[in-house]
Amino acid sequence: MPEAVPYNLYIMKKILLLSLTIFPLLSQAQSIQLIGSTAQIMKEKNLSANIDLDTITDRKFLYAIGAMENLQGEIIVFNGKALYAGLDKDRQPYWEQTYDKKAIFLVRSNVAAWQKTIFTEPISDRHELTKIILREAGKAGLDTVGGFPFRIKAKVDHIEAHIAFLRPETVADFSPMAKKQDDYPLELNNQNVWIIGFAATTAGGRFAMPAMGNNPPSQLHMHYIRNDREEAGHIEDLIIKGTWQLCLPIKQ
Repeated sequence: MPEAVPYNLYIMKKILLLSLTIFPLLSQAQSIQLIGSTAQIMKEKNLSANIDLDTITDRKFLYAIGAMENLQGEIIVFNGKALYAGLDKDRQPYWEQTYDKKAIFLVRSNVAAWQKTIFTEPISDRHELTKIILREAGKAGLDTVGGFPFRIKAKVDHIEAHIAFLRPETVADFSPMAKKQDDYPLELNNQNVWIIGFAATTAGGRFAMPAMGNNPPSQLHMHYIRNDREEAGHIEDLIIKGTWQLCLPIKQ
């Protein structure tokens, strides 16, 4: 008969196997993956795709946001489920659950566990929110320079958002001003939403808006998705007067 394995050794092996299973999931929360950049769009005026979303195989606990090829829509991935926001031939908005799209840039992270904190302080604009997110991420020991993901759960009093969807003539002769004119505006009032975003002190030109004219570079990029998962868009500004929940990845 084979020699029996001592019980203590058996337990140690079990713990080791469990730690090897869990650790990769937690360690992924400490970094982001970025393909393409916002500078490619706004500075280089290059609207070509850098990734086919169908090639992403590691979708478990995946969170991501990005812009589609030729700026023909937006993408948000919430816990592995992708939602595309675009316009139809009559330039009316529609939303579709699909990975069958190509993106100019995509910022993503796989996050298995989140640290949740409730806030009662109101948010009057995105600048106030940026300060709070970077402050709390610093306290949590996250990489505020390279970047990190965040989640917000709230009943927002107001959101100004858009779907980037260029007309053919703007694709052919791109400019930031023409893009702004082509953006399809979205507005939400008193809605329950999730916000998925990525932040960093160096975000501008990487995965957030670069410095443009007199406007400094942005330090975060965020999209909303309604609680029913039927609508999403790129957030320009927001107001939250009531209680809200900030979720940051748990640092191992």
